[in-house]
Amino acid sequence: MSGKVEHSFRERVEALVARIPRGRVMTYGQIAALCGQANAAQIVGSIAHFSSPSLPWQRVVNRYGGLASGYPGGRQGHKQVIEAEGIKVSKNYAIDINKHIWWPEDITNSSGIIPTIHEEPLPADRATFKGPLLVIVGETASGKSALAIQLAEKFGGEIIAADSRTIYKGMDIGTAKPSASDQMKIPHHLIDITTPDRPITVADFKQQAEHIISDISDRGKLPILVGGTGLYINSVIFNFQFRPIGNPKLRKRLSVMSVQALQNRLIEEDIPLPNNSLNPRHLIRSIESGGITALSQPLRPSTLIVGLMIDRPILTEKIMARVEKMFNEGLEIEVLSLVKTYGWVPPLQTIGYQEFQLYFAGQQSLDETKAKIIRNTLAYARRQRTWFKRNNSIRWITQQIEAVDIVTTFLNKKQL
Repeated sequence: MSGKVEHSFRERVEALVARIPRGRVMTYGQIAALCGQANAAQIVGSIAHFSSPSLPWQRVVNRYGGLASGYPGGRQGHKQVIEAEGIKVSKNYAIDINKHIWWPEDITNSSGIIPTIHEEPLPADRATFKGPLLVIVGETASGKSALAIQLAEKFGGEIIAADSRTIYKGMDIGTAKPSASDQMKIPHHLIDITTPDRPITVADFKQQAEHIISDISDRGKLPILVGGTGLYINSVIFNFQFRPIGNPKLRKRLSVMSVQALQNRLIEEDIPLPNNSLNPRHLIRSIESGGITALSQPLRPSTLIVGLMIDRPILTEKIMARVEKMFNEGLEIEVLSLVKTYGWVPPLQTIGYQEFQLYFAGQQSLDETKAKIIRNTLAYARRQRTWFKRNNSIRWITQQIEAVDIVTTFLNKKQL
């Protein structure tokens, strides 16, 4: 950085550090990202070393929650100061980063920092969560939608779709979107809310889903959150607090870099690779945020999560039958129409659509395209099962009829 940019960056960093509340912390990478230089965590560390001792630098830690050996008195000195603020420090001089991390409520552009989309944690009480929430999860083609409709009819519910693709207009066949008759039978929400060229974020979904859940509860109905997009589900039931919006100029530069180049940049900046290290969007978000991930809270009160699990051979047959049905209903025409309208935008770079690229280019047959969709869908189902198995709050069932008894018991307890 030039001297002028470095001076401006230092001013922003010091202004942000001065705002960190007592008992809360930020990380070097987080501060760098919020101040417009996502790759400048080490520079923030240098600023800390030479900055005014009147600033609360004890409230700045590394991305693992580790204390600074360069703090006056070393890590022991850092430990004494930060523990005086009520923050517990482990034997290896680290704190619980998820418990104490702080995001600014609002940062104005006048300070040179990009505004965030952080939302303050919702109070974990019944005043906020006005009624019960039923969540239905499972692998693709497992029968979640049918189960949701059955339960909605029996218990007076409305369905909120937690699917990262049924939100898009025109993506009907390839996403196995609920039919028009099903949507007329039971009110469905968050379907067809945008177009493929105008994607929404998980944070956008969470915000809209929470408003809808509240509205359904206010009308005395049972909100039923249904889907296989684990991140969408978790953002609601664990009240995710999201990372800041990235710097648009930085994102534009990063968007033209290859996956390997993005990975190398993360390695050079000592930022952990995201779980999906082959996804350019995930890599860019890690660079922008300095490695800070979305933070979650305990499970939402008054929430029942039912997981539908079926035997692998049966699921394989159902997936093959579903893909065959998609082709018979005109999947090829749907994909061609969408691509002509929007091009190969990110929502179309997903299973059921992306496989047609080589077919349209004359490089593979229609049968090969169908086989790829089946293979990729089976692999996706395995990833879904792995994702949901991490959640110990899920009540797994193998037969839809089991869900009626479980939901009945759950709702009766809520009425006591």
